[in-house]
Amino acid sequence: MANQTTYEPPCLPSYTLKPVPQLVPWLSDFHLSLVLPVAAYWFVSLIFWYIDKKDYWSQYRIHTPEEFKQRNRVTVGEVLRSILLQQAVQTALGLCLGYLTDAGDFQGRQDYDIVIWAGRVHRARDAVPWTLALLGVDAKTLVSNIQTYAATMALTAPSTEKPLVLLSSLVYPHVGEGLTYGFTSWEIWVAKTIYWILEPAARFGLAVFFSDSWQYFWHRAMHTNKWMFRNIHAHHHKIYVPYAFGAFYNTLTEAFLLDTVGTTLSLMLSGLTIRQTMFFSTISVMKGVDDHCGYRLPWDPLQWGNEQNTAFHDVHHQSWGIKSNYSQLYTTFWDHFCNTVCRKSEAEIALLYEKGRVLARQRGEVEGVMEGEK
Repeated sequence: MANQTTYEPPCLPSYTLKPVPQLVPWLSDFHLSLVLPVAAYWFVSLIFWYIDKKDYWSQYRIHTPEEFKQRNRVTVGEVLRSILLQQAVQTALGLCLGYLTDAGDFQGRQDYDIVIWAGRVHRARDAVPWTLALLGVDAKTLVSNIQTYAATMALTAPSTEKPLVLLSSLVYPHVGEGLTYGFTSWEIWVAKTIYWILEPAARFGLAVFFSDSWQYFWHRAMHTNKWMFRNIHAHHHKIYVPYAFGAFYNTLTEAFLLDTVGTTLSLMLSGLTIRQTMFFSTISVMKGVDDHCGYRLPWDPLQWGNEQNTAFHDVHHQSWGIKSNYSQLYTTFWDHFCNTVCRKSEAEIALLYEKGRVLARQRGEVEGVMEGEK
């Protein structure tokens, strides 16, 4: 096993916390985090409204305009009023929560945190020889062979030396390049990668998983519990033919429980900063609008590489699919895990959609005749 050396923790860098400069000079980041999701909701909705108005890319429509007129059980005006009221209430609650928690981001301790991570990397590195020993590998012999091989290869291919030095430094503490705060340069590099990339990614992953879990189980409960469906969730299912700005057409109770509480808890649990919250909340709103847009657009990035998309959620809005596809926003993990994915084949689904189009067209023709007779 490699020789062990006494490790003395380095002096940690001092730091002074100061507020992060605002993205918009005349608006705090906290207030911007409340404005952006609302702005994104209407911006994306208007894009799809314009596409629909101009009848662009009709080949990618899931439903026909006739279905929109005949099948939905709520007027556009009612939807608009409901959405505006809901957004006003949610913004007011967000303001109250922000003032109570004194929300704000600070900077200045980045170097300190990176050195803390470097210490963790260093301790993990020291565990490598012991791990190798448990596997029956002698670390000292391994490093000696690596160094001999690196020296030989450096004569013909110097570029191969650095990865080998990095590998050998994992099991032999004396090998490395330079010291920063008592750590080798590769330890600082790994610490920076964790701090700037891996840790934020893990926080976003946790926020997504918690948000999806919260949405799935409450959404499913609102369908399996008759009282909850009748008094809370049936409101949303007055829209059989989804469209973009009807995405969050809910009762205030559902909006508070699923969106306000769910999002707040996911942000608190994951520890996202205000700036990260802006991104997460805005993308969540855009994804919700896109999932209800009614178009399978092949170039839509919010529909790429993810089963949780417009087509998947549209099935849930149909009478024959309402007891399936409960997942919302990001993943369909819980639908698959709990076996609640719609099991109809693509041919069956296509046939059911065509049946809906035919019935809507026939109903429209009958109404047209009746109007003509009047």
